[in-house]
Amino acid sequence: MNKGLVYWQIKYMTYTDENCSEIIKRKDSSIKLVIAVRRDLHMTRGKEIAQACHAVVGVLLRQGGYTYDSAAGELDHVRMDKNTLAWLEGGSAKICVKVNSEQELYDLEKKAGNAGIQSCLIIDDGLTMFHGVKTPTCIAIGPAEALDIDFITGGLALY
Repeated sequence: MNKGLVYWQIKYMTYTDENCSEIIKRKDSSIKLVIAVRRDLHMTRGKEIAQACHAVVGVLLRQGGYTYDSAAGELDHVRMDKNTLAWLEGGSAKICVKVNSEQELYDLEKKAGNAGIQSCLIIDDGLTMFHGVKTPTCIAIGPAEALDIDFITGGLALY
C-alpha cells in the first residue's frame, strides 16, 4: 500500500509505525471503534448523535495529533497510529451501544485505559439540555482490535 493514498482533504499524512501497510493487508485484523451512549438521560436523538460525533472526533484527534496552517485556514498535517490508519482504510467500523448511567461511562473509560486503548469521554456543558449542569453523555473507545474492544464493551446492548 502506498502511504500517499491516504489524502482525503488533508495535504500530508504521517504514520507512527513503518509497518502500517502490513497491518492493513492482514485479513485476520478487525479494527473497530465503539461509541457508548447514555440512555438514562433521555436526550433527543439529535443530541445523542451530536454527542457521539464529539466523542469520535475527540478520540481520533487524540490518537495522533495534527497541525493547522492558519494562513491557508486548513489542516496541514495529521499523525495517526497504525490502528487508526487500518480503521480508516478498512471501512471505519463504528458500533453504538447503550449504557444506563454515568458510572458505566466512567467504568468503560477506566477499562479502556487499563487495556491501553484510547478513549474520549464527552461531558456536555449543559447549554441546550441538562439545565446548565455539566453532564457525561457518551464515550468513544478505539479504534482498536475488535477482540480487545469486545473484552471491554462486548456485554453491552447494541443501540
